[in-house]
Amino acid sequence: MTGLERIVEKIAAENKAATDAMIAETTEQANRMIATAREDASNKAQKIVDNAKAEADRIVAVAKSQAESLSRKRYLEVRGAVVNDILSAAYEKIEAFDDESYFALLLQLCVKNCEKGEGVLFFNARDLARMPRDFEETINAQIYETGAVQVSKTPMDIENGFVLVYGDIEINCTLRAVFDERMDALKDLLHPLLFA
Repeated sequence: MTGLERIVEKIAAENKAATDAMIAETTEQANRMIATAREDASNKAQKIVDNAKAEADRIVAVAKSQAESLSRKRYLEVRGAVVNDILSAAYEKIEAFDDESYFALLLQLCVKNCEKGEGVLFFNARDLARMPRDFEETINAQIYETGAVQVSKTPMDIENGFVLVYGDIEINCTLRAVFDERMDALKDLLHPLLFA
């Protein structure tokens, strides 16, 4: 081998060593870049998964809250409907009382609502026709210390019950008015019995 060949061989060997070192360094840099990219991608993917889980949890919580609210609303509506049905049935039962029970109830209402002085009781035509003959006397016997009432022979256009008049003051004692006036108190009594 000649000197020139040795020089060329030495240069080739040095070039190969330099090239191998460059390739190794480039490969190492590429591997580091790939590892960094993989780590970034993994972090971003985990962040996306975490955000998606958080959003799904939020959506489930909102849906659960709305469902509970709707359920409570429906429950209250059903409770109200049950109470209203019971009160309607009670009203209808009172309307269907036989004459004796009906006028006993009206007697109690009249005694409770009578004021001092002279009053006039107005009934509808049906009640005037079926009223016990001694109804006026029975009332006056119970309220004689504070006043008296007279049953008007002129019928009033009311469904049931009576209207008690003292001059310009009218006390509406129709069953509907009594029920409506005491509706909240009746509901308060029924709720603990029905929904304990």
